[in-house]
Amino acid sequence: MPKSRLATLAYLVLVFGSGTMVGAVAHRLYVTSSVTASTVVPKTPAQARKDFLEKLKVRLTASPDQVTQVNTILDEAKQKYSRLELEAKPLRDKIDEERVEGILAVLTPEQQKNYLAWRAEVKAKREQKALAEKVQAEKAAGVQSATPPTR
Repeated sequence: MPKSRLATLAYLVLVFGSGTMVGAVAHRLYVTSSVTASTVVPKTPAQARKDFLEKLKVRLTASPDQVTQVNTILDEAKQKYSRLELEAKPLRDKIDEERVEGILAVLTPEQQKNYLAWRAEVKAKREQKALAEKVQAEKAAGVQSATPPTR
C-alpha cells in the first residue's frame, strides 16, 4: 500500500473511532436518570407502629394475642424512652449553658450582644418549624390543631 493510502486509512479509523467514543459517552449521558426530589411524606409514629404490627401479623403470622403482647411491649418502651428524655434534658441544658457561657467569654461585649440576638433568631425559627411540623403531623393523622400556625 502506498504511504498516502495508509495515512488515509489511519485517519478514517481515527475519525470513526473517535466518533464512536463520543457517541458512546453522549448516549451514556443521555440515558442517565437525573435526580428527582422526593415528595414522600414521612410516617408518623402511629403510622409506623400500625405498619409494624401489620407486618408482624403477615410476615410472622403472629396470633392476635402475640400482637397484643408486642403492642404492650412497644408502649412500655415508649414510656421508658420518654422518661429517659426527661431525665437527660437537664444534663443537655447544662451542657448547652456551659457552651454558651464559654462562647460569650471569648467574645467582645458588642459581639456578645450580636451572638445573643442571633441565638434568639435561631430559637424562634426552630420553634416555628417545630410548630409547623406538629400541625402537619396532626393534619396527616386527621386531627385538627388547637393553635393555628403563626406567620
